[in-house]
Amino acid sequence: MQQPELWIGVVELKPLDRKVYGVAGAFTNIVIWACDAEGFREKAETIAATIQMYVAGVEGAEPLIKRTEKRLLTEEIDDMVVRAESNPNAIVYGTFHTYPFDEA
Repeated sequence: MQQPELWIGVVELKPLDRKVYGVAGAFTNIVIWACDAEGFREKAETIAATIQMYVAGVEGAEPLIKRTEKRLLTEEIDDMVVRAESNPNAIVYGTFHTYPFDEA
């Protein structure tokens, strides 16, 4: 079995109860220790459940090392990585970019 490594991806989250959040959903970057895209999504679903949301979609999930080869990380993502590096159980999410309604 391969060793877990830091992964990053954009996760779309939707509230289980819209009235609680007052939004249709949100996108956020998440940094997680994972072995593959499936493991990334499973851990994203774990954190989503703790905040009464569910994962509607995952975009661009990849090992962090691949992301850093393509582009510079933002300061927010740098901070997320620093928080996750020393904790193999970390699931660190960034700013929620919310949207008020679903597109038709």
